[in-house]
Amino acid sequence: MYILKGKKAEKIEPVTFSDLGMQESDMEEIIRCSIDMLCDDEESMLIVGQQVKNEKNGRSDLTAIDNNGNIVLIEIKRDRKDIEGRKEAFEFQAIR
Repeated sequence: MYILKGKKAEKIEPVTFSDLGMQESDMEEIIRCSIDMLCDDEESMLIVGQQVKNEKNGRSDLTAIDNNGNIVLIEIKRDRKDIEGRKEAFEFQAIR
């Protein structure tokens, strides 16, 4: 990663959300307030739910609808430990 200062690019050290002391809930709020950062110029999404429970009492971090009317489930993982520490693959969380 680099930071641009005028016409000069300076390398910066990578940092994790964990290093910053951020929790998944912090990241969820940033994405909820800035959903356009996940979209390109031809896409848009509208957040319609947060921590929505499904019929098996699982939760989806954020639920959105895209500009084509598709439901989009957004599942946030802070770092690799959050993924590796799960009992099952995290993909199944969205499938349920």
